[in-house]
Amino acid sequence: MLQDFPKLLGPGDKVGFADFERWFSFSPVKNSIAEAVASHQKGVYAASPGAGEEAVYEAHRRLLGLAGVAIAPPAPPVEHLGLPLSLFPAVALSPRFALTVDQLMSNVPGGAAVSVSATSTLWLDGHVTLHSLALDGALVIRAAPGTRVHVRDCTVTNGGWTAEPVAEDPTDKFAIRGYTMKQRDGLVLDVTEPGEYELSGDGVLTRLGELKSEL
Repeated sequence: MLQDFPKLLGPGDKVGFADFERWFSFSPVKNSIAEAVASHQKGVYAASPGAGEEAVYEAHRRLLGLAGVAIAPPAPPVEHLGLPLSLFPAVALSPRFALTVDQLMSNVPGGAAVSVSATSTLWLDGHVTLHSLALDGALVIRAAPGTRVHVRDCTVTNGGWTAEPVAEDPTDKFAIRGYTMKQRDGLVLDVTEPGEYELSGDGVLTRLGELKSEL
């Protein structure tokens, strides 16, 4: 374990460290709701399931912002189980989309030509490249291995997703989070046939042909 590592070091070993902001590096989920509320009241990170999900969305919003994306500020917080959470825009970037900041920059060459509204949900998984997109609603793109999706000159507008409160119930797996994501409306694409694709217009997916390079 991390706390045991110093026991392996000798008196002459040189030790260094890198310091990152919490949003980029560490947002644990470890507290009960009562402990989370108490932490929040002290002005520190709540470390609850809801706070952990909020932190993931915040980190991914900031990463898109580093790539130049015009992403709206977080929507006003809504209280769930006594904790105010700003869940939207809900941005989920899987490791298959980008493992590093450099990969993320490469996959978002459009920069400011990509915009995400305050109530939107964006979920990207796999080899997806954002050239130009105006999103106001929910967009999910899951590109299977062997596929590549280019998002270009695309406008997606729909009713989107909402975080709906759930009652405290020990038999409900979402109860400790305090809400469930209701998928009211949205564009969900599971691209499985190998090849290169373009998503354009109002959400039309067109197959361009075989991949020009191996993924």
